[in-house]
Amino acid sequence: MRAESDSPPINTRRNILVIDLEEERYERLMLTEVEAHELFGGRLLALSLWKRYAQPDGLAPSEYERGNPIVIAPGPAGEIGIEDPSSFVIVTRNPVSGRIGIDVGSSVFGEAILGLGYVAVVIVGRSRRLGAVTINEEGIHFSSAEELYDLGAGAVGRRVKGGYLLVSGPAGDRYSPYASLVAAGQNVGRGGVGAIFGRKNLKYLNFDPPELGREVQDVHRLGKYNRRWVRRRDRSKVISRLAQYGSLALIDQANRHGWAGIDGWTGRFDGRLWALADQVEVGSRLLDLPTAIALGPNLGVFETDHIIALAQRCTELGLDPVATSALINWARFTREEGLLTFLSDFKGSAEERYEPLLDALAYQRGTAGAALAKPLDQLVERYGGSQYAYLVQKMPLWPFDLRALPANALLTAMGDQTIVYGELLRGNRHRRGNEGRLARRARFAQVLTAAAQCVGVHSVALAGLSSRPLLVGKRQSFLHLAKVASLSEGRDISVSQLIEYGRQALVLEAEINTTLGATFKAHLPEQLLIDGKSHFKKIQVVPLIRLLDAYYSLRSREKRGEPPAAG
Repeated sequence: MRAESDSPPINTRRNILVIDLEEERYERLMLTEVEAHELFGGRLLALSLWKRYAQPDGLAPSEYERGNPIVIAPGPAGEIGIEDPSSFVIVTRNPVSGRIGIDVGSSVFGEAILGLGYVAVVIVGRSRRLGAVTINEEGIHFSSAEELYDLGAGAVGRRVKGGYLLVSGPAGDRYSPYASLVAAGQNVGRGGVGAIFGRKNLKYLNFDPPELGREVQDVHRLGKYNRRWVRRRDRSKVISRLAQYGSLALIDQANRHGWAGIDGWTGRFDGRLWALADQVEVGSRLLDLPTAIALGPNLGVFETDHIIALAQRCTELGLDPVATSALINWARFTREEGLLTFLSDFKGSAEERYEPLLDALAYQRGTAGAALAKPLDQLVERYGGSQYAYLVQKMPLWPFDLRALPANALLTAMGDQTIVYGELLRGNRHRRGNEGRLARRARFAQVLTAAAQCVGVHSVALAGLSSRPLLVGKRQSFLHLAKVASLSEGRDISVSQLIEYGRQALVLEAEINTTLGATFKAHLPEQLLIDGKSHFKKIQVVPLIRLLDAYYSLRSREKRGEPPAAG
């Protein structure tokens, strides 16, 4: 990389902005042509930048994340006007798990970064006071945000005129292990990522581009791509619903395949889910699938308006719905056993039961707020109730019952946050002898998701293609991504190149976690491994040892350059 002058960047696909909070300085860098081809963008680029700017001596808790950079990188597809939903990644070391965290958003926020001419933004250091950074075509501006301390994300947005915000709510201001970030109104990130903003004394980033989008080099090719995408969407009910409602469209498959974690993972089937699926049109404007399940059926709530109210409250407070739901489930079941006497009995409507607790968690008010301000694994160690805490490497599980999702279970056990959307759509189950097929499906989802995040396409857009268990469906998914990548870069990118980008991102992530000392033996909560009882018609458990053996064998063949078995 080479430094740029203070003049506005010209090349919209190679510029990187590095912001030093401590010195209130910034630097523009430009990727060389070789680096731009090797690192591409999105996830792979963000991981490379994190590794470059991380300071090992600044990662201790006493350093308040001074040595832990935050890298935000939208993929190049976010600004060319394709029909697929775009994505951006936020890469930083999660203070809860101690591992590198890759959080994905799909709002217009990533397009705003690209609109200012940057492929990535790196935040280093720690501000001396609570501050904010505004980036526009005139330059980069540092300002005080002390008057915004403890304000919710929506309240901050109403005070800041113009631009697209990445903001921390009151949960992040108080370093909560359940804190997320809010990007242009969308809740983004697993629990803990918002606390990094708080420890760095950063309230918000504001990107204010003169306009969004850019014209591609081959307009005719883009038009042809979009027309084909529309025809494919119109021919497929699945792709059409995913395009219209996002990942929430998959909720109508929950009862059919038994994968919803209902009432604190005590059940997998509930008739009220059918009614909730009928309200997908109402909820899709404000909810994605994990949020809807986490704040709905996983808490025993099935009324759409109540779920939306809880989701809006989490967004305003800057709380991760998934981590918060796992905490509340542990608390309410542990309370039933006579422990946690400082909590109420969780009676009344959803708003009466949960909204006061959400406020207490975010603001750490009262006895409950102060007592529950620790990570869930520490709360379990102190108060008990381990059978109600669903954690892997200190991080709460997605609100899905993994007994019905063996490929998802395999990835989750290894600490991978990838969701195998094809498995949610078509269902899956383990049968003795099909471990190899399940391992291949998990590995395919891993690489496809990583490649999609490099390109800047949200992986849910590929669910209708990748759900097919045949090789033709898998190849179609990568062909689809390769076309998008070629359009965004103005050069031909093959399927093999795209697969290599995805694999490199996964390898680099593993290397960083090894450097951080954050490797661990794959595991799942014991309940999922030995207890097959539920309200679902099929009794299932996760055969984790068999799945891991098949996966590691597959990876060994991959490293030796041997082709995987078909399927």
